[in-house]
Amino acid sequence: MATIRDVARLAGVSPSTASRALRGNPVISGKTRKKVETARRQLNYVPNFSAQNLANNENNTIGVILPVDHHEIFNNPFFLQALQGINAKSTERNFMVAIATGISEQQLLDNVEFMLAHGRINRFILLYSQINDPVVTLLQENQAGYVVIGKPAMSTGALPPYIDTDNIAAGTDATNFLLARGHRHIAFLYTDLSKIVQKERLAGYQQIMAQQQLDSLSLQEDFIDYTRSNQHVTQFLQQHPTVTAFVTSDDLLGLRLQQIVHKSMSIISFNNSFTSQVAHPALTSIDVFPVKLGEGAAELALQLDQTLKAPQPIIVPHQIIVRHSVVNLTAPKNIK
Repeated sequence: MATIRDVARLAGVSPSTASRALRGNPVISGKTRKKVETARRQLNYVPNFSAQNLANNENNTIGVILPVDHHEIFNNPFFLQALQGINAKSTERNFMVAIATGISEQQLLDNVEFMLAHGRINRFILLYSQINDPVVTLLQENQAGYVVIGKPAMSTGALPPYIDTDNIAAGTDATNFLLARGHRHIAFLYTDLSKIVQKERLAGYQQIMAQQQLDSLSLQEDFIDYTRSNQHVTQFLQQHPTVTAFVTSDDLLGLRLQQIVHKSMSIISFNNSFTSQVAHPALTSIDVFPVKLGEGAAELALQLDQTLKAPQPIIVPHQIIVRHSVVNLTAPKNIK
């Protein structure tokens, strides 16, 4: 059975260099990493990272933390696509991915604490950003490195590395898209403004409505109880009968709204997930490229122990994907 020394000898490097190369350490040049990987494949060598972790008190695992599961996390394609990107980049560098989630805040905290104490995981990716998040406090108390997908909700201190979409700009673009098609009475639908991404998209919507001297209307609804949510949306529309369009904070919410209003309301949403494509009519949606967000987050997480200076935030551009859920009120009508 081949050993790391055999790989190093074939590649013409020292065993320590071969080990660092297989871990994807950026100190090792790309040329050397390629030589070591070629030797590894020729010898059919499989690194025993668990043994190395015990010896070096290290861990080649990235902990990925999802928000508290309010019955929708694993139904939301955004998180699955972001995980796809994280896993792809981690695998390239011979890192594994461990996922922490929970149906309550305490359960999530317990899972993260277990990863810190027993898994010796020292680098994490948060797939969300939330105001007053106890998970962030736990990571900071344990001096664990972490990366955030989304803008960190920090009032003081240096921001951790993060990758994000410009969600305020995305909110303004969504609202301008509706305005350009003749809609003036537009509402914003969201679930939880403690989530920074929703708060910023709402802020972008409000900014444009204020500039146009139009009323901002917002509705919070989680759709956990569909019958109750249906009643709330119906009551809201009865109170605001002039509303012709909604900006919804993500595709899943847009689809749930569409099930209530059918084709009577124009809707633009976010994430360009599979649900937006199969909706009827198909949802116009802003693509935030979650796979790219996941890949970038993994790259940042793998660099956490390589530099003392926090890297600059990465902003992934967004794009409006036009489908059929928005009616153009300015289009000329056919006269028979």
